[in-house]
Order: sequence, then structure tokens, then C-alpha cells
Amino acid sequence: MHPQLCIFRGKSPKYFFDKQSVHFAVIDQDKTEVYPANFICILPQHMSLIALDSSIFSRIFKERRIEMAKKLLKDALQTESDPQIKKAITERLRQLEPKSLSLNGRVFKA
Repeated sequence: MHPQLCIFRGKSPKYFFDKQSVHFAVIDQDKTEVYPANFICILPQHMSLIALDSSIFSRIFKERRIEMAKKLLKDALQTESDPQIKKAITERLRQLEPKSLSLNGRVFKA
């Protein structure tokens, strides 16, 4: 399997007004180069940094899910030129970083 992100803008069905959203599809370049025939799954918006969630992405990549998501996003960031999509990629990368927690002057990473 040779996973890669296919990122595109479109209207989100959640909104009644005309709002553009960015969609992240994980594709397999070994199958074919043509989307949607090479579709694997959607990259989840939120992933648990600690426990496996029930997303298809987590079921496929298991313990490597965070590492794989970061790799896919960083690779996409290198090749993307659209500012809105670059911003969405950067936001997704930020969400994958562990949060720091301060308690009595001591800093803990979640």
C-alpha cells in the first residue's frame, strides 16, 4: 500500500449556507492514480493520541495512525499551493500534537 492524501475543497453538507470546507481522503497510489477508484478512507478530523478510536483510518494503521497522519499531512503540505488548503493542513497537524498540561508548576504532556 502506498497511501497519499487527496485534498479538495467542497461544500460541507452540515451547513445550510454556502461554506467551503476542505476534505481529506486517504488514497492508495498502488491501486490506481484515479480518484475515487483508489479511495481507502477519510482522514478523521480528530484522533485520540492515546487510545485507538473506531475510525477506519485507525483500524487500518492501528498504533501507527498518528505517525501516518503526520506523514501524509506533511507530504501534502510540501506539494500544496492553495492557501486555504495549506491552512487546513497546518490546523490538522497542530491537532495531532500532544497538549501540555500544567499542574502545580509542573508541565505534563498528554
